[in-house]
Amino acid sequence: MSTQSSPGPATQPGLLDQHHFLLRRLHSLSGIIPVGVFLINHLLTNSTAWIKPMQFDEHVGWINSLPFLAVIEWFGIFLPLAFHAGYGVVIALQGRSNVGSYPYMDNWRYTLQRVTAWITLVFVAVHLAHFRFAYWFGGLEYKASADYFFYWTQHSFSMVLPEGVWMVIYTIGLTAAVFHFCNGIVTFCITWGITVGDLARQRLSLAAGGLGLVLLAWGFLALYAIGTTTVSEERTPPPGHPVSEFLALDPPADSAPLASSDSH
Repeated sequence: MSTQSSPGPATQPGLLDQHHFLLRRLHSLSGIIPVGVFLINHLLTNSTAWIKPMQFDEHVGWINSLPFLAVIEWFGIFLPLAFHAGYGVVIALQGRSNVGSYPYMDNWRYTLQRVTAWITLVFVAVHLAHFRFAYWFGGLEYKASADYFFYWTQHSFSMVLPEGVWMVIYTIGLTAAVFHFCNGIVTFCITWGITVGDLARQRLSLAAGGLGLVLLAWGFLALYAIGTTTVSEERTPPPGHPVSEFLALDPPADSAPLASSDSH
């Protein structure tokens, strides 16, 4: 008598597998709204420091004066960013690059999208620890003074690492984040059926590339403003300034505020 093994129990799909389509759509959408919108606004605000540091302080001060700011930050930025990053890791671990076998432009963009995702993930974590949550690691609370640009130039870019190292980190992180976002716009429009046909896709790619150049320019202008201010001769905080007290500096009695606070 022949025996036949009975089939094992059917494998039940996991929760992520059951809702894969919905999660992929939400992941794609969250990368544009609100994360991408925040990135544009963030870089635009930072670029005003190159025009006039006081203007940057006014922008940040206005943002910090918004009602329900904590709710806006957590539900409009941190949680969507955490979801986009978390599910992005799941997607990246499942994806396979074939650029070595098929070195086409789309395959390169697919690979670069995932490489820049990892770089951006690390950079965002470093950026938050470096600025927004620096006080968790013994740094100064960024709201300790209304002179936000002064905080950046006098404290953050001398925190733990030399200024030059921070500049390299921010240059790499900025470039990766901008590419990931702008290339993500192209894939978003394809995924959601907004662009149909090669011509529409080519035009969108050019537009996304142009946006990327603008965002990079804004980011590099902000870094330039920080770099040129920190190497200036007048970098001593005025008496009684929170950063001065935090750094235990002893400025002379006749010190004046930074000249860069008025003009660049």
